[in-house]
Amino acid sequence: VSTQSTGQELLFLLFKHLVLGGICQYDDKIDRYLEVAKALYKEFITVQKNGETKQIELISKVIKASAWDGDICWFPGDEQTQTFCYLILNPVNRIVSVFSHDFGKRSLVVVVFRFLCF
Repeated sequence: VSTQSTGQELLFLLFKHLVLGGICQYDDKIDRYLEVAKALYKEFITVQKNGETKQIELISKVIKASAWDGDICWFPGDEQTQTFCYLILNPVNRIVSVFSHDFGKRSLVVVVFRFLCF
């Protein structure tokens, strides 16, 4: 997967989850959702310039987190489209951002954890 497609996919997923799972308010104006999705995207991702190609590249890693035991999904819960957990890893600042939502709980949670790597 190229870094550009990873970035585009993350932006789409943020937008999709805001429209379908987090805000859940009827609205004819899409601009508000796009603004929030772009702001979250900019907050989550890290880019840097490639020294050889001089192109801007996404260096953050995006992981969709889940924990299974056989056929049972323990985390983040049911297989509902609106239930998710993404980990966005920033290797430069050593920050892990967690973006998750549990459809049954009606909560949209954004948590930023900081950790040191030796």
